Amino acid sequence: MKIYVLSVVEGQEWVLPRQADDYELFAALGGQRQTGWHAPRMEFLREQEDGSPRQHSDFPWLGEHVLILQARALELLRPTLEPYGEFLPLRSDEAISLFNVTTVLDVLDEERSKLVRFDDGGIMMIESTVLRPDAIGDAEIFKLPERADGVRVSSIYLQDTIVRRIEELGLKGIAFAMVWSDEPAGQDRIEYPGVEKRPLISTASSLTRFWAGLRRKAGF
Repeated sequence: MKIYVLSVVEGQEWVLPRQADDYELFAALGGQRQTGWHAPRMEFLREQEDGSPRQHSDFPWLGEHVLILQARALELLRPTLEPYGEFLPLRSDEAISLFNVTTVLDVLDEERSKLVRFDDGGIMMIESTVLRPDAIGDAEIFKLPERADGVRVSSIYLQDTIVRRIEELGLKGIAFAMVWSDEPAGQDRIEYPGVEKRPLISTASSLTRFWAGLRRKAGF
C-alpha cells in the first residue's frame, strides 16, 4: 500500500478566494458534510510573477488540504470520488467544484510518526508519517481526524490506486508526494504536468478573417 498527499506543480494555475475571510471556510471543513453551503467567489491566478502564463490544471491549486476540480475532472472522477465525500459548488468565471472529503480515518500511528507539536499538544507538523494499513482498508481517499490535541487541519491522503486512475484518465496539472508505504520501493513523487493554454482568439479577429476570406473568393 502506498499513500500520497497532494503536491503543487510548479507553474500550474491557482484559484484563490476573493475574500480573505473565505480561506477559513476551506480550513474548517473538518471532514464533515456541509449544510447551508454558501459558495465563495474564487479567482484564478493565471499569470506568474514575471507575467508569463501559468499552465492549465484540471485541479487548480489552493492547498494540500483542498481538492478543487475543473468541469472535466469532475465529470471523469465523480464515480471514483463520490463514495468518499461530497461536491460543493464554487463561484468563478469557469465551472469549478470543491471535493469535500468526508471519509475520516484514525490511522496515524502517533507513537511511531515524527511529530512537531504545539505547546498545547496539538500537532503542528507531521515530519515523518507512519500509518496503520489495517485501519485504512480499501479507502482510496481520506482525511485524519481533526481535534484540538491532534491534527488541526488534515491533508488529503490518497491511495496509489486513485493516483494511477487520474493518470489513466489523462487529467493534468496535479502532483502527489508519497508520505507512507508498507512496500519496499515506490516513487517519492508523481507528477502529471499541466498544459499550455492556447491564446484566446477574439470574436472580432475571427470575424475579420472570415469576411476577408469571403472577399478574396469574390475577387475583391
